[in-house]
Amino acid sequence: MSKERSSTQAVAAASQLPLRRQSKAARDRSKHVFLLPTVILILLLSIFPLLFSLAVAFLSWDLSRLEGGIRFAGLANFVTLVKDARFWNTTRVTVFFVTGAVALEYVLGLGVALLLNQISRFRRIFVVISLMPMMLTPAAVGYVGRMLFNESKGPINDIIQMLGGPMVPWTSEGSLALPSLILVDAWEWTPFMLIVLFAGLQSLPQEVFEAARVDGASDIQIFRHITLPMLAPVSLTIILIRGLEAFKLFDISAVMTGGGPGTATETVTMYAYRVAMKNGNLGYASAIAYSLLIMIVIFSTIFLNSLRRRTAAGLE
Repeated sequence: MSKERSSTQAVAAASQLPLRRQSKAARDRSKHVFLLPTVILILLLSIFPLLFSLAVAFLSWDLSRLEGGIRFAGLANFVTLVKDARFWNTTRVTVFFVTGAVALEYVLGLGVALLLNQISRFRRIFVVISLMPMMLTPAAVGYVGRMLFNESKGPINDIIQMLGGPMVPWTSEGSLALPSLILVDAWEWTPFMLIVLFAGLQSLPQEVFEAARVDGASDIQIFRHITLPMLAPVSLTIILIRGLEAFKLFDISAVMTGGGPGTATETVTMYAYRVAMKNGNLGYASAIAYSLLIMIVIFSTIFLNSLRRRTAAGLE
């Protein structure tokens, strides 16, 4: 009887297999159906504008002309871009800003993260307070920087003059305006570096550091040969993320300096905005925007390749 019962159960289970497979296939199809609207929406909000702006880059689209303002221009916009001295100046300003801001934010974030890693009291309170600049909008940060670096009424110049120093032309001097933007951006985004690097330090195995101290390694040697190499993947990742965001600088510069004095703080995004919205040349503005995209792709490719090499070397 037991053999007949087991054979009956086996036959019943075998007969249920096609039904289970059909139900699983139906569930998979239903998941795809529910995800389809989101996928379509993402494609419409990302792919379509990207392709549309690429098409516009090959047009001569002048909003100031009521008739005949749109015509095919081929590579004329990109040829003009190569010869445009103002574009190359904005490129230089953008690259200088990205390099200076990201480097300063990483150094400050790593330094504060190392200090927090050595203490335990009030650590969470400090981390929460340090996140407050990141909660502000970039335009608000620009207004804060404009107030702080005001030459006649700003608190920074007041403190310098109280200490016996001269009044510093932070935003009216071309050589100081861009460093002022870098300082304001570092005030906003150093907490991002701090939080990620601090989390990376907390996740490192302590046995390695204890073994190094037993072997007589100094703090500098431990930092150089253990801490930095083990933090390399995290460091490259946050530098990449922050660098991609820094390339798109617009709000802080527009509010704090307006791109001035002259074009000393005019970035690529600000130049594209002025060409499109103030001059009405949408075709040339699209070409400028795509040049920024090329810069970002080159930057991200270099860092991703570096990250892969670091990861491969660590696995070996």
